[in-house]
Amino acid sequence: MNPTEQILYLHKNPWPEITTGSYRYFNEGEKHVTRICNYYVLIFMLDRTLLFSEDHQEIELKKGEWYVQKPNLLQQGLSGSPAPTYFYIHFDAEEMVGEQLENEDDRNDSNLIVIAKRGLYDSKLIKPFFDQLDYSLRYHPYDILSHQSIFLNILKYITLSVAKDADHGLAKQVIQYLTNNYMTDVNCDRLSDEFHFSTEYINRLVKKYCGLSPGQYLQQYRINRAKELLANTDQTLSYITSEIGYHDTTVFYKAFKKHTGMAPGAWRDKSRGI
Repeated sequence: MNPTEQILYLHKNPWPEITTGSYRYFNEGEKHVTRICNYYVLIFMLDRTLLFSEDHQEIELKKGEWYVQKPNLLQQGLSGSPAPTYFYIHFDAEEMVGEQLENEDDRNDSNLIVIAKRGLYDSKLIKPFFDQLDYSLRYHPYDILSHQSIFLNILKYITLSVAKDADHGLAKQVIQYLTNNYMTDVNCDRLSDEFHFSTEYINRLVKKYCGLSPGQYLQQYRINRAKELLANTDQTLSYITSEIGYHDTTVFYKAFKKHTGMAPGAWRDKSRGI
């Protein structure tokens, strides 16, 4: 799952609205149904493990976890589950996705409910809400305000209080990607394709997080790696140039000198006390 898909931004206007919910008890070996829903399904695992796939990705939910199944994705039970028990809630909501998220004003916490797609919960704190909601839906099916009030309390429990937590998570993912792929041709377009956001949005997030643009961070990481190779190996400048992701020795030479104030050879000698 792409890191940008692990956070849900739900509009408060209109509010997410519950349609139904209840406890679900599987028999031993029973499979999750195959379906494509047009609503969200919020699952709270109460006992054992539920196995299913969503959008062809295998999911394993264990006791104490919650998970949000998204609408219009194929959900399948590819194998039987070991008699799990969970509480589920079906609800409708409008979600902010894709290019909409690039407007920082639109993602303001005052306008959105920000929740993780998956997380852990304390059954002692939240199970009383399940009991209240189950009772209300069963015995007062037309008391919509009561249903909605309980549901919003449950939703509040799993809400991320600060939307920028998600931004920081994405920024960290970008930096990790740069660190893992510094020796290859990483550029703004590649980052945009990988994380499904515009280059401007990614640049702004990363710079806000670490004080450097992705390009500046990549160059700094490559120069630091070059320092390690210069200090600890006798590899040629041509080899080091290729090893850290540069194609041209002259370009690397200029970048290194600009960053350190010294030519690579002089820096090697100084690092070894020569």
